[in-house]
Amino acid sequence: MQGFSELFHDLDEMTKTGDRLARMVEYFRAATPEDAGWAAWFLAGNRIKGAVRTGELRQWAAHRVSLPLWLLEESYERVGDLAETLALLVRGNQEAVPMSLSQVVEDGLLSLVPADPVEKQEILLGMWDRLRPMDLLPFHKLLTGGFRIGVSRGNLCKALAEVGGTDPAVIAQRISGEWDPRTRAFGQIVGEEGPDDAWCRPFPFCLASPLQEEPDTLGDPANWWAEWKWDGIRCQFLNEEKGAMLWTRGDESVGESFPELLGMAPHLPPGLAMDGEILAWGPEGLRSFSRLQKRLGRKQPGPSVLKKEPVRFMAYDLMRVDGEDLRTIAFAERRKKLEHLFEQLPAGFPLQLSPRVDACTWEELSRKREESRDRGVEGLMLKRADSIYSSGRVKGDWYKWKVDPFVADMVVVGAQLGHGKRANLYSDYTLAVLDDTGELVTVAKAYSGLSDQELKEVDRYIRKNVTGKFGPVRSVRPGLVFEVAFEGARASGRHKSGVALRFPRIQRWRKDKEPKEVDSLENLLGYARMGEPKQGDGPRTDDAGNLLLF
Repeated sequence: MQGFSELFHDLDEMTKTGDRLARMVEYFRAATPEDAGWAAWFLAGNRIKGAVRTGELRQWAAHRVSLPLWLLEESYERVGDLAETLALLVRGNQEAVPMSLSQVVEDGLLSLVPADPVEKQEILLGMWDRLRPMDLLPFHKLLTGGFRIGVSRGNLCKALAEVGGTDPAVIAQRISGEWDPRTRAFGQIVGEEGPDDAWCRPFPFCLASPLQEEPDTLGDPANWWAEWKWDGIRCQFLNEEKGAMLWTRGDESVGESFPELLGMAPHLPPGLAMDGEILAWGPEGLRSFSRLQKRLGRKQPGPSVLKKEPVRFMAYDLMRVDGEDLRTIAFAERRKKLEHLFEQLPAGFPLQLSPRVDACTWEELSRKREESRDRGVEGLMLKRADSIYSSGRVKGDWYKWKVDPFVADMVVVGAQLGHGKRANLYSDYTLAVLDDTGELVTVAKAYSGLSDQELKEVDRYIRKNVTGKFGPVRSVRPGLVFEVAFEGARASGRHKSGVALRFPRIQRWRKDKEPKEVDSLENLLGYARMGEPKQGDGPRTDDAGNLLLF
């Protein structure tokens, strides 16, 4: 644990990417294979679930240091991070014999999962006696699942690739999906030979950058491929002789939730990997994302669900076919191979080829982009015709040209302390608009969009205008008006306001407006009605007769 703790604290203090990369390479080269495997697993964003409930953890820690629980809670609220609060209070054992990371994981974290509450408390008390003070913060970060120290998965892959002398894209695939160091040795991650289950590993996703300049800065539109930016679940469909799998960008296998898509496997060639989007799709065509949400998390849905909430896989790229890796050939060539694949498929599949949005000029393409909301899509994707399927986000290859977000003026009615560097600032805000009676009704929460100086100004206002306390949340006297941007709205019976906003974030501070001038709830409900795909006289189709949109 000593080497890992030092790595944790060093990475947390470093600000330069090059320094972080060099420090990770140094650690992985010096660590035992067991410790290196667990370190890579945690740095990749994985966590051990079900180890302990935070409520119990706080109670046991308060008892350990002979403090009333309320005082620990107040300390937690002030610090803003539970792991840091516990590390400061528990203190640890300065004379403890250093443990390895794998020992801490096996004796501490993993043994907590099957234990009952009494056993969990005994295990934790034992771990606190065996850990040195410098080990406590990383230990509690791992315990509470809050292990984030500014290391991206891409940089982790670069560090591991340097250690093993291989390509970062290969590393990225090997650490994708479900795995842990008990079933996959560190040598299989960084060595020449990969893991035995490589057949079912998703490829690192190729990501798009937001288009922040005018599209004509991209040059001749003939060199670019345009298609709709679908509003679904980004997913890779893998088909091998051993079976088919669906992998999301979050490294989650979701095949059990969409058995009708896995049912396509016998009719598709083995050694296949397609990139695309899972969409809610009925007889009338594309449905809203809220319909797709009804399928999320359902394992092995029954016939009634499959009939009522059908889905479709909209394919838009091909990374492998017949076992041949196609990622390094141009997008235009990959697209031709994908089209050829579709020519060989029988009709009636819940599978469709994402159509091209044709336009001779950027102006014409811009006009088509304006149809996005009516079509139920988020805008356009622009892909350079000669681009390869890169690992991660490579600026200049793929762009997402989304429609402008909705905006509404809202007033702050509640606030909560942030986390990490914002632990001592009220930076998480509850926002409200006016209903038809003139009362404020909560519609969103947002925590991004303000500068550091603005955060400090807002924090000062909130501290002077707190009107109530509800756990960690403080109700605030209305006075701060923000312009809030959001991607969409939908009617929701789960929210008191009757509306749910998608990806709300603060766009600017409206110091020129008063609370009585904020937007109305009726306006947001109108946006929700606008966000649904429009149903006209009949379903819309492409030239091949495929159902496209309402």
